[in-house]
Amino acid sequence: MIPLVSDAGDDAPPGRAGARRSDLAVLVAALGLSMGGAYLVLPFLAIYLTSERQLSIAAGGAVLTTIVVLERGGTFVTGILSDRYSPRALMVAGMAAGGAGFLLLASARQTAPIVASAVLLGVGNAFFVPACKAVLAVAAEVYGPRVFALRSTAANAGSALGPLVGGVFYDHFTALLVAAAVLHLACVVPVSRLRASAASGSARAMGLVERARSILSDPAAMWLMVASIGFWTCFSQITLSFPLHAQDVLGSPGAVGVFTTLNAVIIIAAQILLVRIVLKRPDQAVGVIVRGMLLMVAAFGALMTGRSAVQLVAFIVFFSLSELLLGPALDTAAHAIAPRGQEAAYLGFVSVGWAVGAVLGNQLAVLTFDRAPGSGSHLVTWGSCTVIAVGTAAAFHLFRTTFRKRSAVLAAEPRDAVGDKSTAQAGGM
Repeated sequence: MIPLVSDAGDDAPPGRAGARRSDLAVLVAALGLSMGGAYLVLPFLAIYLTSERQLSIAAGGAVLTTIVVLERGGTFVTGILSDRYSPRALMVAGMAAGGAGFLLLASARQTAPIVASAVLLGVGNAFFVPACKAVLAVAAEVYGPRVFALRSTAANAGSALGPLVGGVFYDHFTALLVAAAVLHLACVVPVSRLRASAASGSARAMGLVERARSILSDPAAMWLMVASIGFWTCFSQITLSFPLHAQDVLGSPGAVGVFTTLNAVIIIAAQILLVRIVLKRPDQAVGVIVRGMLLMVAAFGALMTGRSAVQLVAFIVFFSLSELLLGPALDTAAHAIAPRGQEAAYLGFVSVGWAVGAVLGNQLAVLTFDRAPGSGSHLVTWGSCTVIAVGTAAAFHLFRTTFRKRSAVLAAEPRDAVGDKSTAQAGGM
């Protein structure tokens, strides 16, 4: 585990020295609690919507897509708002919206309120994610790329326990939804007290439209976002086609949670160590992404070899190794090409690839996946994902030289903006 604060201690300034120990501890705890609450229900949501609420696979996929599209597609806008105004305010709004979304879903019996709850969940995450990453990006100036691995590990610590509890109490799904809401709302007050950084003086002077134009006209940011779509297309199968496939193979909805927990446990156990070994410098990020995509190829290849628990476990192992590399590497790459004071906007923009990939991934599952046991169409889904993963690895490989040049230029710039950020934080929060 990396240290949460520099040797300067709790009195260190919150800019160059990174976030204070208490702030980072609160943020890590909030991530763990909120993810634990969310994963009480998310691994089973496709099953719940199609079995308990009688939605079709297409309709259930549309609900999941709504969450991810708003969550990840909205991060471009909310990232800009976080850079321009207050990361803390956006994180508070995100936690509150998430709690409201789970409460609404607990009482929803018709399609309209189910969709409304999905909107709240998606918007809540869109507010929280880029603001949280921007705060951690300040710490990354001191501790390096491992900070993003810490975020992912903390989130997976919560998501490891959630599916086990959710699987045991699946028959009381409404109670699980209420519990998820309570855990989100419990984070509102602690997060509201964070001394999260505001934008630096020069960056804060930029208008919202100017910020958007600067990112949309940046070829490196565009390439990184577009290339990431392939990964998120494959990644989205973990919430739709894989749970349905695992239910077919095992014959038990509750047993699906074991694989979600295994996914989280692998990431918790291995992520910080592996990232420390393979991602020592920001300019290595794209190379790590290429290796992660090759692991994704192996994951879907395993599902093509048979229909048993062995193949399911093999998929989760390779998938988890891919995910634990891709998550922090994508964040590190986005941070490495971001001008000072625009970190949240760049991190949010790259996350748009997740939204697009979720739409494509869910549509791929709807069009190619047949829930009937023994259906050959499962192979079409897994084979398609294998091809997409190969193509994505190739796209990132082509981007490596451009990325290294761009990150080297920004790394050589003076870090005065970080000091300005400290001043703004001390006075504005």
